[in-house]
Amino acid sequence: MTRLIVVVAAAAAALGGAPGGAPPPPRIQGRVIEVRTVEAGPYGMAFDPVRITVSRGDTVRWVQGGRMPHNVAFRVVPPGTTLGDAERSPYLERPGATYELVIDERFAPGKHVYVCTPHEVMGMAGVLYVSE
Repeated sequence: MTRLIVVVAAAAAALGGAPGGAPPPPRIQGRVIEVRTVEAGPYGMAFDPVRITVSRGDTVRWVQGGRMPHNVAFRVVPPGTTLGDAERSPYLERPGATYELVIDERFAPGKHVYVCTPHEVMGMAGVLYVSE
């Protein structure tokens, strides 16, 4: 009988709960929004789309769509935003390379302006609106 209880407890723990305990809280899972880096637009380099609106739990995926190296660097953020290492992405150097960022508690609601640092002078910028 003791062995059966141990096996049931181990199985329940593996499934994310415990005998008689509450299930784990659901994980917030949102949409995946893709933004492509493109070698087009009025100055030759752009993010497409330029503006997106996201919610907490969403993931933004930047996709290298050209041959020039691109990155994502946040320049203007609302008060309360603390991005840490996510303030600047690594360079996307080959076609199809991606950079993903989960919109979580680091992002305060509001307007977040980002640029591609090598092409900032060419106007390569995007806007990420985080909804309440």
